[in-house]
Amino acid sequence: MKKFIAVYIDLENVAGILDLDVMIQDIILEESKVDPEEYIFAVKFACGHTHSITKLRDQLIDYNFEIREAPHVTGKKNRADLIISLDAFEKLYLEKPSIDRFVFVTRDSDFSVIMDLLRKYGKEVWLITQEGDEQRPIFRNCTDNIIVIPRKKTLPQMDKAGSVKQDAAPIKNNIQIPEKNIETAKDKIAKELFMKVLVRLEPSEKHLLNGIANKMRQLDKSFKIRNTSYKKMTTLAKEFEKKGWFKTRKNKDGHLMIQDLEAE
Repeated sequence: MKKFIAVYIDLENVAGILDLDVMIQDIILEESKVDPEEYIFAVKFACGHTHSITKLRDQLIDYNFEIREAPHVTGKKNRADLIISLDAFEKLYLEKPSIDRFVFVTRDSDFSVIMDLLRKYGKEVWLITQEGDEQRPIFRNCTDNIIVIPRKKTLPQMDKAGSVKQDAAPIKNNIQIPEKNIETAKDKIAKELFMKVLVRLEPSEKHLLNGIANKMRQLDKSFKIRNTSYKKMTTLAKEFEKKGWFKTRKNKDGHLMIQDLEAE
């Protein structure tokens, strides 16, 4: 199943605090779906004044964002909100492409107008904003989901052989990544991707291993578990299970699930 997503970034308001790599990961990992979905970022649009664009230009280029300049016209106010709102409305009207979810990255309450309109026409609307703004009623009343821009997260440090250093800072619950006697670079990537997904899962729920694998592939399109020494996702999961991250069991269809995740 494919879900088409439009991402609009108001650079004037978030350029100094936004990490594009983390943001894209958060959009992909936010949901815990039983049925795997493929996320297609059909629209990637960033708008702001020259100075705000400069701060994120390299990341925007790497993710193939369309960048639009919005010079200041009156005092400190530019027209980024108007430009983005009109583009989103055009996508809604033309349905080329047909968007399932509109994601707005901003702190500007002026976007509540277009967000509320999109929801009236049955579109899903997400907001990514700075900590504190997620509590504003004007945002809560015009969105389906709000993600707070996180601080940069650091994965446990690896030594030159690709194993976790014993004194590395843990990601979760003081539990370190499981070790292997011989670990390749691809094994290291597999463990990092697996851990990125795990720390975002809802601890009280059960999660299909197939769904976790799908999210790992969304984070790294080149990843294939068969190219690692694990060969299968079940082998990777069992190694994490031995270290106490969770418990595994099979559902009635014979598919492996993980449960009893420790809460952060």
